[in-house]
Amino acid sequence: MGSHLPARLFAFATELGLTADALRARTGLSAAALADPDARVSLLGVYELIEALCERLGEAASLRFVGAIDDGDLDALGFLLSTCPDLGAALDRFVAFQALYNDGERFEVVPVGDDVALRYTPFGPPRRAHAWMAEITFLDFLVNGERWLGGQLAVRSVRLRRGPTDDEALRRALGPVEFGALCDEMVLPAAALALRMPGADPAMHAFFERFARGQLARLPADASLRARVRLQVAQRLHRGAPTLIELANALGLAPRTLQRKLQAEGETLAGLVDAVRRERAAELLAGPQPLSEVSYLLGFSAPSAFFRAFRRWTGETPESYRARVRTA
Repeated sequence: MGSHLPARLFAFATELGLTADALRARTGLSAAALADPDARVSLLGVYELIEALCERLGEAASLRFVGAIDDGDLDALGFLLSTCPDLGAALDRFVAFQALYNDGERFEVVPVGDDVALRYTPFGPPRRAHAWMAEITFLDFLVNGERWLGGQLAVRSVRLRRGPTDDEALRRALGPVEFGALCDEMVLPAAALALRMPGADPAMHAFFERFARGQLARLPADASLRARVRLQVAQRLHRGAPTLIELANALGLAPRTLQRKLQAEGETLAGLVDAVRRERAAELLAGPQPLSEVSYLLGFSAPSAFFRAFRRWTGETPESYRARVRTA
């Protein structure tokens, strides 16, 4: 992960009274790495830092931090986004260059019915920091949007996998929020993508894009392995869950090598297939397809298998979920 945002997080934590030595011991994040603008730091170490913040501030941590950040905390990427011509272009660049600040997690823009969603996919096994990372991204749009969009952003809904919060300030900031959702996403009307960016500047945008592409080219090739596996899974789902051998052949790796690399990232093939199915289900259930077709497109052997998986994910049936989302 790039060092800019972790360095800001670390400073924020020490401002709250957490001691630098204790944080370094817990996270493994060295002072030298955090001070080096070109350094890469451990994402798992950043997760530990986030969880230390959550232990100190509780559920107010994400909202407090968002109020303290600005474009410069994402370094060149922040300036690249702010000089885009419109919101659609900014989201496109955000997704295209996300590896500059985070090489494990994944954001993508996906269609959800007639709307679009900015969707977050966490890294590794479930942990408290995942909910926080989704929240600060969506809250940056909701809380700071007026500053860098020149006006309030109209959001259809914010959907979070986490359970409900008792923090009233956080609930108000999130706006129309659904807890216990299939995935973490912020849903926008498609028309919002045409919103003009007040800082649009073609010359500066071209400069920062060239700079960002140069930085991206210097990253290790393995940084995108997890995203490549997920893409291959999504492309094959309609034929059933792909095997390790199929995926390894598609990626040009030995099966054992692929398995070892996934294990090193705290992932399993079964876990990734389950995650892709769950997120894809959110898109398909927003559309008109019959549930039998949704089941087929997700690669289940029979609709009954899809219904069982869906109840495991959400505690409800696909029909009740679809009705609730459409009503909302």
